[in-house]
Amino acid sequence: MCAWEYWVTVMKFARLLVLAVAVAAGFLAFRMVMMSGGSEQEPQSAQAPSEERKQAQVLVAAKDIPLGGKLAAGDMTWASWPEDVIPKGAVTQKAAPAANKEHVGQIARAPIFAGEPIRPERLITTDKGFMSAILPKGKRASAVSVEAETTAGGFILPGDKVDLILTRESDSGATSETILENIRVLAIDTTTAGEQDKKSLSPKKTATLELTLPQSEIVAQAQQIGTISLALRSAQDSADDAEPETSQRRGVSYVKYGVTSKSGVR
Repeated sequence: MCAWEYWVTVMKFARLLVLAVAVAAGFLAFRMVMMSGGSEQEPQSAQAPSEERKQAQVLVAAKDIPLGGKLAAGDMTWASWPEDVIPKGAVTQKAAPAANKEHVGQIARAPIFAGEPIRPERLITTDKGFMSAILPKGKRASAVSVEAETTAGGFILPGDKVDLILTRESDSGATSETILENIRVLAIDTTTAGEQDKKSLSPKKTATLELTLPQSEIVAQAQQIGTISLALRSAQDSADDAEPETSQRRGVSYVKYGVTSKSGVR
């Protein structure tokens, strides 16, 4: 074999070798792609379906129930709630299957909104009147005759906090003094906070106030000797633990629970 023939043979062998390497590389790349694609799909097929959250039937208000509202059968309904987010104190059908019947006739001690879970501690069973049912322990409901001009222009509503100012006539003129501060208004006439549908107080109404027994005595005495006016407090000054004001105004003396601190200019 001459040198030229030998060289041609070597070139053919080299071409075949390159082609074989290329085919092998392509096959190897194909296998790698197939393996990587399979590994991505494998976890998806192997994933178990997510477990559904367990549900429970909770007793909720079917509609808005106002303060002092008496519950009827149609006011309550069972609704599905995830067990892990059921509010504390809510009534479940598993624990009390007849609760929707047992609570019929009870009185709401606070407003309950539609869809809100029914809590037994917010209900009360009583054969007495509504006012005594919602009145806190140790408190008294005392009525005071008022007129629009003595009640912040008639804009005092049930649920507001007020100061009571006594005005009385004497031989030397009229004097005014604050006898009680930060007193809650329970009702205006026969309208309570859960039933009010007016924006102002009409003339010649009765304000029912939430008082302690000593405060009731002060109000009863004050009504015998003069006229009581209600001064509306701001929301910031209406907290139950709000500190009494100590400022004095000309012509007005302040009385804290029946004890006069200073006489005003008459």
